[in-house]
Amino acid sequence: MPPSRSKAKTSHSRSAKPAPAPSPTSSISGDPLAGAIARALKESVLPGDTPLSEDRLADAALFLLETARKRGPEQPAIAIRSGADGHRTMGIAVVNDDMPFLVDSVAAALAAQGLAIDQLIHPVMTVQRGPQGELSALPEGEDAEGARESLIYVETTRIDAKQRRALADALEDTLADVRVAVADWPRMQAAITADADGLGDSEGAALLRWLGSGMLTQLGHVTRHRDGSNSGLLGICRRAARAILADASYDRAFAWFHEANAAGTLRAPLVVKANRLARVHRNVPLDLFIVPVIEGGKVQALSVHAGIWTSAGLGAAPSSVPRLRLQMERLLERLHFEPDDHDGKSLAPRCRMTW
Repeated sequence: MPPSRSKAKTSHSRSAKPAPAPSPTSSISGDPLAGAIARALKESVLPGDTPLSEDRLADAALFLLETARKRGPEQPAIAIRSGADGHRTMGIAVVNDDMPFLVDSVAAALAAQGLAIDQLIHPVMTVQRGPQGELSALPEGEDAEGARESLIYVETTRIDAKQRRALADALEDTLADVRVAVADWPRMQAAITADADGLGDSEGAALLRWLGSGMLTQLGHVTRHRDGSNSGLLGICRRAARAILADASYDRAFAWFHEANAAGTLRAPLVVKANRLARVHRNVPLDLFIVPVIEGGKVQALSVHAGIWTSAGLGAAPSSVPRLRLQMERLLERLHFEPDDHDGKSLAPRCRMTW
């Protein structure tokens, strides 16, 4: 008797060999979008970094392409996956409007989660999208028309599902802070200049102008009123003004300025540390520069500028920093130091200080 259909099917399935999966390289050969991303990735590998193999390059391009397929206006697209072929690695793709601070902020977010970066490649591409945010083209060349978007590809150590969710949330918060900080940068600069112009303390005004000249990466601003309300929200303070400083700390700042104002010894700004870490640029505690808003002879509000020191600010000699330079002069006089030490070298430039 001839074999039944079920037996024939079973016999056939046992003898058939599964078709080999296409390699990533062959998968992008006929896809112009994937090919464009692969070329951009290859050109963006930094000198000294290990270049990706052709298959890994193609795999990364396909991963970035799928992540970039659709995203809403002013919204990042983020994807996290385990490494291919059983490798104990993890891939991260981030697609966002191109803007400052993206790479170092993403790297800082990963470091805050305890992750070391094995590979990071960051091409910036011209992108055309449809009305629903769908990717339609990646035109190449200097004259290409479209929006500039940042594509970040990262390889790091694999983590579990719970940690990946926490990482995705951290990356979303980081990119949201970057977006508002960059968008409000001009207004934050105007705010610190306005406070300097209205400050009666000339040395304090000089310090604010010095900070605004590129010595402070300004990330946020808030005006805190005596009734506990906030206004003038800019940058990261638009997202979490109350996380900047505790209510009790605001009360102490009001009291400090009130006593100094009543005694005629008012000096500003008051420099303190914030309650939270910066997510933009570096994962370090925020510095706050607090200026009293005086109306009718009384301190009615506090203008608070939040940011982190730039490398130029951290490396500046104390003798060049307003307010600090006067404190250095008084310290040298009190301790009977000469302006030059016994080696004939200036003392002040050798004293690097942060506040």
